[in-house]
Amino acid sequence: MRISALTKAAEISPLVTEVTIGPRSPKQKEKSKINQELSPDTKEMFNLLEDKLGEDLRYTLILKKYENELKETSENLVRNLIENMVTTYSETMKKYVKKHNEECKRKLLDLRAKKLQMAKLLRDNDNVLVLEKAKLDEKQCEMINQQTLDNMNRMLEEQKKAAIVDSHLKISMHYNEISNVANSEPLANEILEKYIQSINTVIANINSLMTLCKTGPITDKEVKQSEVLAANLENLKNKFLDEVEKFKEEIRFKKQKEQELLLEKQKEEQVKQKQLEEKQAQELKAAEEAKIQQAVLDQAKRAQSMFYSEKNYTYYMELRDFLDKYENSYKDLLQDNNCKKFRFDCQKAVNTPVNALSSVSGVHMRDKFDKLSKLLKGERVQVLDTFVTATQHPQGLPYCTALLAKKIVRQGDLLVSSNPDAAFPLAAVTVALWSQFPEFGKLLEAYFHRFCPYLVPMLLPQKEGQTDKEFYISRGYTYNDEDVVEKQDKFLRRMSGIFRLRCAMWITSTPRFLNVSNPNGMGFSWRWLASFINLKPEPDISATLLHDFFIVCGSQFLKLYGKQCVKIIKLLSTEYLSILQNIDEGGPKTRLEVFLQNVIKSGHIEPPSGILPPNIW
Repeated sequence: MRISALTKAAEISPLVTEVTIGPRSPKQKEKSKINQELSPDTKEMFNLLEDKLGEDLRYTLILKKYENELKETSENLVRNLIENMVTTYSETMKKYVKKHNEECKRKLLDLRAKKLQMAKLLRDNDNVLVLEKAKLDEKQCEMINQQTLDNMNRMLEEQKKAAIVDSHLKISMHYNEISNVANSEPLANEILEKYIQSINTVIANINSLMTLCKTGPITDKEVKQSEVLAANLENLKNKFLDEVEKFKEEIRFKKQKEQELLLEKQKEEQVKQKQLEEKQAQELKAAEEAKIQQAVLDQAKRAQSMFYSEKNYTYYMELRDFLDKYENSYKDLLQDNNCKKFRFDCQKAVNTPVNALSSVSGVHMRDKFDKLSKLLKGERVQVLDTFVTATQHPQGLPYCTALLAKKIVRQGDLLVSSNPDAAFPLAAVTVALWSQFPEFGKLLEAYFHRFCPYLVPMLLPQKEGQTDKEFYISRGYTYNDEDVVEKQDKFLRRMSGIFRLRCAMWITSTPRFLNVSNPNGMGFSWRWLASFINLKPEPDISATLLHDFFIVCGSQFLKLYGKQCVKIIKLLSTEYLSILQNIDEGGPKTRLEVFLQNVIKSGHIEPPSGILPPNIW
């Protein structure tokens, strides 16, 4: 202990710079200072109180320590008492037998020594009395040894009986536990019947051994048999308890299932009852609401015509459903992480020719058309240093088709909005692809309607309960990451780019090598214009789109429809502008008004800037 204390003191000595214990320590000095300031009586009271508190604290800690030790010791003793009793008894007996044998041997040796000495005396003295005394001592020693052996045999017999009694006690405890379970669980009696014969056999055998303990001698065989009987009954008890627990679990599971079925039936009955009540209520209200609904429908139809025509809206819904189903057809491809490279190659095969497309030459446009056409046919296409085949994946072809249609519409937003002349080469290649792949054209129209609902045309009003965000999104507006709607000038520029691309497609002719007509030509532009001017004008967007329409399509529109085109222009410059005048004072309305007046005066509309030369390819 001294070495350990000195070692620890040496380890911490560099960290301690002052005295920590003894009369020179800071605490003792402070205590001495306080004692000096106190009066003698106060000092004496203080010291007595300190001694008393210290003694009480020391006594409390010692008492707590001994209580904990006593608690732990008593728990261990109680737990091991029965097991240690037999073991301790056996070991004690063995020690006693060993000690007694040694004592007997020692006495025998002493007796032999006495015999030798007495024999020597007899030989020396020829004394008959001494010999007789020796014989008497020998008989007495034999009697003592016989008595000791009898005592030892009796103690061993008692030890064996104690072992059988211990086994009997264990069997009684197991049997009581089985009986308690059988009494507390009525269903356990059925399980107990399987084990009752074996249990009764064990009990009968242990009772026989107990009777033998009272009437006859006990051998090691009976002790071993009692231990086996105790182990057998314990095994039977464990099996019985396991089966009881399993049976209870099955019953609980059945009850739970029955309750669930009952609840389901109740719910079904409630639903049926509710449906019956609702049906009855509906039937009662049907007659009363028929006239009201008809009036509402008539009013809705009259109001609807101000925002969209029924025919155009039906076609819009048809395209929307078609687009949703088409996008779902390649959903697995988008979710498959193993196809990331394939998707990237497909995107590159679409984006590279579309981004590089320009009106530099017919050969250049033909090259981009051929690459995109081969891609949509599922043929092998080279893009930079990569070869792509859309049919490598079962959903690859619809994925590439939708990707190309969406990319072209997005070019109106990203490219044409800032460079209007770029609409014409893009429109030429798009119309050529549309003539070869009708499904691609249908997807193209659906994406145009999604990104620019004014191409339907429709001007959806804000519905009751609809949030501002939902309303603006339905009108084609976008929101940034901070959930702020885009500004009006950016929105108009973006809608103008998409719309100009669509107008360019209406007036574009197909290339000579295809020998087919435009599948979505000028007749569709007339249909859009007629539908749009029949809708209720709105600020900014109405004037912007009409001005873009005549800038891009006006020249060919006038040549094709002649007097009808002039009538529409005069109608716009008078009645339409008079309505727009009350709601729009911005720049788009002014530009449209000036443009229409110039057309009426000159009777001529200039071709759009950037239009492709005839027969360029």
